[in-house]
Amino acid sequence: MKKDAISTGLFIAIGFLCVAIVIAILIPVVRDVIDKADDNRPDIPKVSLVQPADSGEAAVTDTLVHPLV
Repeated sequence: MKKDAISTGLFIAIGFLCVAIVIAILIPVVRDVIDKADDNRPDIPKVSLVQPADSGEAAVTDTLVHPLV
């Protein structure tokens, strides 16, 4: 009788442990899937300014030095 109670208790404890592990793994996965499905707005492109290192000097040399003039 005592062995039956111990084995039943261990069976229940191992079952709870397995359920806890599965829940701990599934909650973040389900949360990521829901977040990705909920975020269906398009990405707005960011503004980026690209300037040459010496923008003033490059413009002057390009307009003054021309091989056909």
